[in-house]
Amino acid sequence: MSHKLLGGRFIGQASYLIIVLLREAAVLWLALTISKVALNAQNISYVGAEACGKCHAAQLATQSASAHAHALSPAARHPLAAHFVPATELLRPPRFHFQFRSRGGELRVAVSDGRDSMELPIEWAFGAGDQAVTFVSRVDADWYLEHYFTYYSSLGALAPTPGHEGYRSNTLELARGVLYRSVDPASGILKCFRCHCTGPPVIASDREIRPAEVGVRCEGCHGPGSRHVEAASAGRASQSLIQNPGRLSASEINLFCGGCHRSPEEGPLSNTAKAWNVRHQPISLSRSGCFLKSQEKLSCLTCHDPHAKLNRDSASYDRKCASCHGAVRHHSAGEVANCISCHMPQVSPQPHLAFTNHWIGVYSEDNALVPRPQ
Repeated sequence: MSHKLLGGRFIGQASYLIIVLLREAAVLWLALTISKVALNAQNISYVGAEACGKCHAAQLATQSASAHAHALSPAARHPLAAHFVPATELLRPPRFHFQFRSRGGELRVAVSDGRDSMELPIEWAFGAGDQAVTFVSRVDADWYLEHYFTYYSSLGALAPTPGHEGYRSNTLELARGVLYRSVDPASGILKCFRCHCTGPPVIASDREIRPAEVGVRCEGCHGPGSRHVEAASAGRASQSLIQNPGRLSASEINLFCGGCHRSPEEGPLSNTAKAWNVRHQPISLSRSGCFLKSQEKLSCLTCHDPHAKLNRDSASYDRKCASCHGAVRHHSAGEVANCISCHMPQVSPQPHLAFTNHWIGVYSEDNALVPRPQ
């Protein structure tokens, strides 16, 4: 049996793991308690997007159509739910058959190996579907399941979830997907819920994770709005009572957005040799000469309207580039005057997905990950 030394004593591996898990649970409980106490002490609470929309109707209307707003939803109520039930069964090697069904207002998947079978609800849909939608379900008080199949919009169909093909699938339990602990501080599924919903998720008495408001809505960026709403309703000055990321410096905005899109301070995620890390935009942007030389003028908000759907018109981004690089008048070999396609190339870490490289630079034809030294 493997042993660990703890406090000068050797203990069994099982006992050690129990102690570690108890420590982790205590840390999580303390963090959630402190957060709740801090909000209560300031008499601040989350009011929900509809309350914000009473004064900010235009922003609510555009934000409601954005990918942020649909970052999380009950799977059966996702706007793309009709595409989540293929007409024929799907296969996972070596012998597992998946049949997706819509029944009684919920999505379910039955998994069979020809002898035994199990049926699972598909509870949560992570992702708006601009690129993909990944499914998550609660297994019990300690575990959540990330399902093996993900919906890819470019494919218009289900295919293996990123990373899952590398895992063993020699049993029904393993074939259905990957298990994540509910509240593990390092890799628990709670962290996923926090970035895909608004306000701290509630941990129910049965340890089920319950989002306060699904999707990233107004208070996901502006913070709890009760004091702001109360002051505005009473005709008092309220701007100072709400968080406004637009007041932050470019570096602060990069860190702020990096809270979910990954911060430049996260070392392991900055490995430029991994194509998957291109999707961590704040890390890539922080390396760019444009960002470093902009004197805090270039930020995420320079190019992206946080209240709107992602703009996919490359010409509009080119105009942003021209606002600083107006004197540049060169074209690619194909005479395509497109700054973005050359200096922020698309990277596809796997089939059906592609991300824009936010490390702005001059790239060689055979390397879209790291720009050439200038």
